[in-house]
Amino acid sequence: MSVPIQITHLSKTYIRRPWLGKHAEKEVLKDITLTLHPGRVLGLVGESGCGKSTLCKVLLGIEKPTTGEVLVDGQNVAKISKAQFKQLRRQLQVIYQDPYGSLDPRMNVRQILSEPLDIHGLKKEKQAREKYLKELVEAVGLSEAFLARYPHEFSGGQRQRICIARALALNPKILIADEPVSSLDVSVQAQILNLLKEIKQKRSLSVLFVTHDFGVARFLCDDIAVMHQGRIVEFAPAEELFSRPQNAYTKKLLSAVPKADPSLKNEWLGATEEK
Repeated sequence: MSVPIQITHLSKTYIRRPWLGKHAEKEVLKDITLTLHPGRVLGLVGESGCGKSTLCKVLLGIEKPTTGEVLVDGQNVAKISKAQFKQLRRQLQVIYQDPYGSLDPRMNVRQILSEPLDIHGLKKEKQAREKYLKELVEAVGLSEAFLARYPHEFSGGQRQRICIARALALNPKILIADEPVSSLDVSVQAQILNLLKEIKQKRSLSVLFVTHDFGVARFLCDDIAVMHQGRIVEFAPAEELFSRPQNAYTKKLLSAVPKADPSLKNEWLGATEEK
């Protein structure tokens, strides 16, 4: 099996050319080398603005790298043809942060899940298509009756389940999840994370999971890469990173993670009662 994602010395610089004066350059990604191994979940963790989403755009072919090489399933995404990239899309799918913004409000769930199948010419026979769509929604914890409904009729968690079902429609080997639970309530986050964990195991998926939440990363990820100002400053297996962080920036981020302290419960209750 080829390595799902191999990034080598990747840099991305945006150039802004004003009407007057010299053009301005901003280096967003700086000499990134990173590997997503088969069947593992790689967490990409960092604060907002550090370049996580730009890295995802490069992997998806939305942006071209300035320097370096990005291989997805053994193919250089910057050099393959449109036809080759269309085939690669069957192996690489994405789950976006905003489940409502990424769903077309004019399409019902049946149409949303059918669209990737239509594009790639799969499951053309009506009965086989309906059976497959039923299996997809059931795989993400929804019922067949939901196929006729529209995005505005669902809660945020249900919409994200639909987005996950759409990502699974082509039976990919690689998933890119760009902060898929950050816009959801905490209780719903737990449900979606458990669903992703279950799907990953059942389908033997390789997942790049982008988040700014170390708690989420610890629950789901096998390996974690910490990103700061466009660079990978630390990479380690999840438990090793949490128990023995090496980089100063990683230590600062971990120190900011809230920790439950049961011993403070009575003190808090006492303070409340005094009021």
